[in-house]
Amino acid sequence: MKASAPGKLVLLGDYAVLAGGPALVAAVDRRAVGAPGGPMPPSAVVEAVLARAKREGGRPELPEIDTRAFLDEHGQKLGLGSSAAVAVVTAALSLGQDDERTFQVALEGHRDAAGGVGSGVDVAASFYGGVIATARQPAPVEVLPTEIPGLTLSVLYTGQSASTARMVEAVERAEAWLSWQKVLLELSEQGLDAWRRQDAPNFLSVVSRYGRALAGLGADAGVPIVTHRTAELMRRAQEEGGAAKPSGAGGGDVAVLFASDPDLAARLAVETGCVLLSVRVDPRGLRLGEET
Repeated sequence: MKASAPGKLVLLGDYAVLAGGPALVAAVDRRAVGAPGGPMPPSAVVEAVLARAKREGGRPELPEIDTRAFLDEHGQKLGLGSSAAVAVVTAALSLGQDDERTFQVALEGHRDAAGGVGSGVDVAASFYGGVIATARQPAPVEVLPTEIPGLTLSVLYTGQSASTARMVEAVERAEAWLSWQKVLLELSEQGLDAWRRQDAPNFLSVVSRYGRALAGLGADAGVPIVTHRTAELMRRAQEEGGAAKPSGAGGGDVAVLFASDPDLAARLAVETGCVLLSVRVDPRGLRLGEET
């Protein structure tokens, strides 16, 4: 028995989900692939999910999970949600199911491993696949079209990793956090509406404004949510008729770029020193069986 689950990209709603707002999240075709019988020692996520699964009657056997698709050529994590994918694969292998109970075990175990925090939207994307709109889990999951016609989604790696926990902690301590919540919540709703209506111009406008809002939030919180490299990418994207922003907590990792010109990302990667990743939206979520 094998299982696989995709990684994720937060397209909109970064930090807004901490305030109960919606997020637009995409599953991506970098997948964790696992089978029973893994070597020791397990990761904190695997241990936490197995503990949750055991309470549900699952097998406590350690899985062997291949996450190399989430690393760059130097073994550096790309920030594409490997831990969420590992949680989903572990739950599926332990329970032998791909149902809602599996999702809940993956969600709870992933949150346990993070000290009880985390929105869970990454786990939802890994479980369901495609592009979804959802909020801090548990919450309804709305399956959306996987693209807006006329827009190309590109993913660029900034060359540095970031600590999500450190960024979130600093943001939640910031005096201006409450004010920025309102801005991000409003933009998230506008962006989701544009995606539902397949309105490319308005969606590009929201992405640009969301990126600038994240930069302002980071400045007030004293952390580089938008790094210098990402800021340059955002500036050049807007000049060329596209829009870019960090994906997730920021501070490095990956950025998303939307543009009508499919070649824009390659040009801007060269200009800004980013790495254009071969990443696409994966319509498949969790897959359980001999062929995954």
